[in-house]
Amino acid sequence: MKFYHLLAMVPAAFVILSSCSTTTKITSQFNDSETSPSHSGNLTERLVQSERHTLEGLAYYVTHDDTHLFIMVDFISARYYRLAREFGFTLYIDGKDDFNRSFGITYPTGLFYELGDYPGARKGFLEEPNWENFPENAAAMESARNNMGERALLIQRRSRRDDMRAAPVPVTQLHAQNLRLEMDTDEQRGRIAFAIPLEVRSTSQFSPEIGLGEEIDVGFEIDPIRLFDMESANAVPMTTSESASGRTRTGSGADEEQRERMQLIQRRIGERFSQWITVSLENPE
Repeated sequence: MKFYHLLAMVPAAFVILSSCSTTTKITSQFNDSETSPSHSGNLTERLVQSERHTLEGLAYYVTHDDTHLFIMVDFISARYYRLAREFGFTLYIDGKDDFNRSFGITYPTGLFYELGDYPGARKGFLEEPNWENFPENAAAMESARNNMGERALLIQRRSRRDDMRAAPVPVTQLHAQNLRLEMDTDEQRGRIAFAIPLEVRSTSQFSPEIGLGEEIDVGFEIDPIRLFDMESANAVPMTTSESASGRTRTGSGADEEQRERMQLIQRRIGERFSQWITVSLENPE
């Protein structure tokens, strides 16, 4: 059975929306050029001076000046941080007149996405608990860890009919277009900072097109399935702890093994994390 057919069998209960019944509403305070976290400075050091807000599993800070929206996320939950590292973390920004998920940026991209460069790696990563510890997979894991902070996945849709597929963009290219990303990581918790241009210009081509005084929707999401086309996952047989030892199963034993693998995938994917807030951008005029 192909990998993407397996994932299609994952019960919906394991991909559930984690959100509050009421949407949190905050105001982003305007900071002028002398006090705002300029895109040429250290975002994390400046953003901690903004008001701290919390949602389930994370804390966030929001401010803006006349050109950029600045958002920083601190992971309070070690579990959510692990899922963000494995499957990517997406920040969405939608103007009130926009459709849902019109602009989004995934950073880090996540180990699962980066392992797509290696045949069978995504399959093994999900299904085999010890896959990343096999010596033959060390190079793939090292490359994935290094690369997931070197590029981001960008969604910039101008129509509901536009494809939701995210395009990979090197972080250096984003920085050249005045969209800044910073990430501080350790094994237990992480911090991600974004400086998003408010409007599309010749020097800022990646933008949600929002303005001062506007009310916007901001989403924080970890979705192991939605961003990636599972049918592109290579179906080359993986090396598992069982096959590596020369053991195989047939008949009812194979069916039982298949059920066990499905349960493992369900546990690995876990819940879909999705939290949304409404932000009013203060206009100093």
